[in-house]
Amino acid sequence: MARFREDKSSHSYKMNDLYAMIGITKQAFYKRLARSKAQEATKRYVIAMASELRKDHTKMGCRKLYDEIRPKGMGRDRVEALLLNEGFRVPRKRSYRRTTYAGGYRYENLLSGKMLNDRHQLWVSDITYIPVGYKQFYYLTLIQDVYSKVIKGWSLSKTMETEETVLPSLKDALKGLSENERKQLVFHSDRGSQYGSKEMRRLYDIFKINPSMGGKAWENAHAESLNGVLKNEYINFDNINISLTQARSLMDKWIYLYNYERPHGSLKNMKPMEFEKHLKSLSVKQRETLEIKY
Repeated sequence: MARFREDKSSHSYKMNDLYAMIGITKQAFYKRLARSKAQEATKRYVIAMASELRKDHTKMGCRKLYDEIRPKGMGRDRVEALLLNEGFRVPRKRSYRRTTYAGGYRYENLLSGKMLNDRHQLWVSDITYIPVGYKQFYYLTLIQDVYSKVIKGWSLSKTMETEETVLPSLKDALKGLSENERKQLVFHSDRGSQYGSKEMRRLYDIFKINPSMGGKAWENAHAESLNGVLKNEYINFDNINISLTQARSLMDKWIYLYNYERPHGSLKNMKPMEFEKHLKSLSVKQRETLEIKY
């Protein structure tokens, strides 16, 4: 906005006359000028904060960025529009490689109509592929607590063998759980051969957890959703020759960021680990109930 300098020697008009000519008062003009400056400062702040967040969360969407920044005087839609205009749009990748090969041993789907009000009641798991180098893949196994959204266990491997995928992931996730917590736990997956293998059936019996399987992709929707978030927002090994050790180190960092720093709308924009801590302060009656509908 143009600035007017009150210089009596250069014109015969008083500034108040000029303000009157354009239909505003002097006070209104300076308020508008101050508001414009404040808006520009807010925009610069939003872009700077979003850029800083993207250093770790390289593919965090604009809505999630808004949830983290929440600038005073600038709503969600305006922040999203600003960030999209500034090049913060995240391209989405699609996965086509098959990772599920049905095994001969199947468990009943225990989830239909299940009601959750605490962690360690339902964990879901899936194995997905991660492109790395040229026409090569690592395989990522994830285990997530559906109620708190915390990733409880994971593994990254060169093969899809049970001993390198779900077996170490579940063993790691179960550390620290009491016998009562394990007995109430439902461990849900698709019908992949790894989940119904002899090694896994033995583990289910030893730890006294309840295995469950879905036959269709939508019957393991929470695990599929988690795969999409990590692939679209964090993981990117495409066309990079990276060792398994290096890849695991990066994956460890990304999962930490997901658990401790990524807000979730379903958790009232709390981070998963923050939400688990919050749960401890609530009585059972105070907790929201989550119904599983698949």
